Amino acid sequence: MTAYDSTVPTLLVAIDISKHRHEVLIGIPGKKRRRRLTIENSLEDFQRLSRLLQDFDLPVRIGFEATGNWT
Repeated sequence: MTAYDSTVPTLLVAIDISKHRHEVLIGIPGKKRRRRLTIENSLEDFQRLSRLLQDFDLPVRIGFEATGNWT
C-alpha cells in the first residue's frame, strides 16, 4: 500500500464502473457538495474527465467500484 499524506489537499474521485457509462463523484477540498457527472465508455469522455481533474491543479486520488459481476 502506498503512503498517503492526509494533510495535503487532495481531490477525491470515486468512479462506479459499468459497461457503457460510468458515474463519477468528485470530492473537492474545502467544499461540502460533491460534483457528479456521467461519462460514456469512450476515449473522448475519459480525456474530458482527465482535463477536468487536471484543471483543479491538485493531487488526485481515485477509487473504482464495479457495478456488476465480472463473469
